[in-house]
Amino acid sequence: MQVKKIVSLCAVAFTAMAAGQAQAAMSAAEQAIVNDAVTNGRVLFISGASATQKGFTGIINSMFTGTTIRFANTTASSKDFEAVAGKLAAGAGAWSNQNVIIIDRVKGGSVWGVNSVARNEKIEALVVNSACGSDGSGTASLPYTCATTGEVDTATTGIAPDAGVSDVAPGLFKAPYNTEGETPADSLTEAELAELVANPIYALAFGVPVTKNVPLVNLNKAAVSVIMAGGVGTWNQVDASLPADDIVVCRRVPGSGTQAVDNLYFGNFPCSSEFNTPADRYASGAWDDAARTFTVTGGTGALVVVENSTSGDVVNCLDKAVTGGTFAGKDRDGHAIAVDFGAGGHKAIGVLSMDSLAKSKSTGNWQFRSLDGAGTITWDNTANAPVTTGTGKFPTLANLIDGTWDLQGWISFQIPTRTTGAKKSLAEAFLLKAQNPAILASITDLKNVSAAIPGGAYSGAQVLRAQYLNNNQCAPLNRNF
Repeated sequence: MQVKKIVSLCAVAFTAMAAGQAQAAMSAAEQAIVNDAVTNGRVLFISGASATQKGFTGIINSMFTGTTIRFANTTASSKDFEAVAGKLAAGAGAWSNQNVIIIDRVKGGSVWGVNSVARNEKIEALVVNSACGSDGSGTASLPYTCATTGEVDTATTGIAPDAGVSDVAPGLFKAPYNTEGETPADSLTEAELAELVANPIYALAFGVPVTKNVPLVNLNKAAVSVIMAGGVGTWNQVDASLPADDIVVCRRVPGSGTQAVDNLYFGNFPCSSEFNTPADRYASGAWDDAARTFTVTGGTGALVVVENSTSGDVVNCLDKAVTGGTFAGKDRDGHAIAVDFGAGGHKAIGVLSMDSLAKSKSTGNWQFRSLDGAGTITWDNTANAPVTTGTGKFPTLANLIDGTWDLQGWISFQIPTRTTGAKKSLAEAFLLKAQNPAILASITDLKNVSAAIPGGAYSGAQVLRAQYLNNNQCAPLNRNF
């Protein structure tokens, strides 16, 4: 089997791709664009939160000219890696009017846009070269598929990110609850944090999803806080009108930005020496370390916590809690796990950002709930808009903007000091586009749940009126009147 020449990405050798593996679907012209970008090192690798992935297409459409080529690790709707290749438009940095590749990794979540960026660590990346294209057609809806450098021996074959994205500021990723790995990674040192130039991109509302088999009751911050800390185990302890069924928590793994937002808002970690320890997979006997399985049986009289690697897995967790059945996920190290909800009928609460609002259906298995009341916010496909019912405080755009809904993350974009020259100018151009409220307003998953940060390059509609004191996310929100 003839082996293709190993191409270089930013002076780091990729694993060789076998020519006999599959016939490339890319045209000669597309291959020329990709080869030109790779050969000349015009590649930007961004890692971390899925926040900007929701707006990736909108950002890309405003940065490139002509038809772009899209890549991913799979043609499925849920992707750990995406990439685009094409000619940059004018004003997009020093590589304007030249062929460029931008790779976006969301596998593992926010902490991979912080720790790996600050420490210049090589991590798994998408291998975008002329060997891609065994599946797909190169469009956003059906991207060409590419291999990755793989989870094994990434210290040799992986790529260090040029920039990173996180749901909260880098300083909030503190061990042991907000860092990655089965053995939690160390917190960044002050010197390592100093390697990052962190820039707020936009504010994103986060929500409280609850399965439909939990009747509407008054939920407030204190009630959700005690659930997430494992202070109660059954629903009747939350509200006497509810049955004494186990509370199932569909949370994220440590290192997730969504989990970091939850730990901060409902537990005050790491902003104070007095905080709630977040309940994890060891809250009950559902998790088996050796088998890497969750088996949720119910009737234990205790909190049952299922940890999930992605927001998509949280959605699966909420769905399967109701309907029963199994789904495949990943553990804290990214290894495959199995989650079994048996016959279903379990009552669950979860952690999700509101960019999953379109999945909250009035007829679905779960809905986002209000706080300080008994209500839901769901997505209406006919109206193409959110709908609120019942009482309480809702995660609407208006409430996010004026600070009424304060369960929010400030999406942050990190550019390390080692990223310089033309690559830095491209990262800064990407940042400017990501901060643009007009782009936020054009993206279905973001337009109703996100707003630009005040004091930046943009003002007017879809810009926050409330701001953390001195932009410190451990400080209170203050509203501009």
